[in-house]
Amino acid sequence: MRIIELKHKTTIELKPNPPYNFNANFHKPSHFPSSDNIWEKDNYWLSMRWKRERLGLKCENLGTINNPKIKVNIYSQKELSAQFVELLIPEIRWRFNFDSDISDFCGKYKADKILGSIIKKWKGMKPIAANSLYETLVIYVVLQNATVRRSVQMLEKLFDKFGEKIKYDDKVLAVFWDSSEMAKSSELELRELKVGYRARFLIKITEQFVSKEIDEFGLRKKSKAEIKKEMLRLYGIGPASVEYLLFEDFYFCDKVETIPPWEQKILSKLIFNKELVPTEKILKFFRKFKGWEKLAFHYLWEDLFWKRKHQHIEWLEKEIRL
Repeated sequence: MRIIELKHKTTIELKPNPPYNFNANFHKPSHFPSSDNIWEKDNYWLSMRWKRERLGLKCENLGTINNPKIKVNIYSQKELSAQFVELLIPEIRWRFNFDSDISDFCGKYKADKILGSIIKKWKGMKPIAANSLYETLVIYVVLQNATVRRSVQMLEKLFDKFGEKIKYDDKVLAVFWDSSEMAKSSELELRELKVGYRARFLIKITEQFVSKEIDEFGLRKKSKAEIKKEMLRLYGIGPASVEYLLFEDFYFCDKVETIPPWEQKILSKLIFNKELVPTEKILKFFRKFKGWEKLAFHYLWEDLFWKRKHQHIEWLEKEIRL
């Protein structure tokens, strides 16, 4: 695969709505690794397709949690027009969730006996949708019923077949393909990449984007109920995946409605120090964070996986399928 060098650089500075925790937002330890992004403390690199252009972003932390400021270096093959950059800025603000306000959550629960110390540690942590909705759905599909290692292998095979590689700021990253590229392939061709039954899901979802049946930008303006209805039309996407999408891609933080079995085991140990408690008991625990249930879940979950980066947690390792 050829490597495309991005030699032009445009620099802008953006101010997220405080509180904003750069490192806790640009790096989620619970997420599986993919070759389209790299995080290092106070720096984040991401490949991006926008208006048919291949872009490389480098985000640098210049501020604090309560007074955030982020330098965004935009690398491209050709010099970008002022109009292009002006249209790109709202997309960057959306993808990295610069504008939502979680100050009420951070203030309201800073003294909570379980969440208080976690909020103090990660104040300003939010969900972010660094990828487009289509790219996120591809990731969801390769994660289905697979170990982390297997999911990584499948995504890299797809990158090799449909994607490209870009080089900028001494980094080489994979770039997701446009949905129209995969639309040219058959289910059989995808199966040859050893993605199994997921080939059908990938083809069907791709078709839904190419036909404009799913409009990401239109969805962002709709209510939670409307988005949920639209997402359930996606081929192979069920209620648990939709709940993740509502939180991670559309930033609805209010409800926890489903607890998959894997999460049930981890939350049972994490919250109640028991092997397994009923799902309803876990849901009841989160209801006390009314209006912020999913964000409370996020703080507990990501705090646990940040700890895992620095220490061995025996019971957690048993539950994680690598």
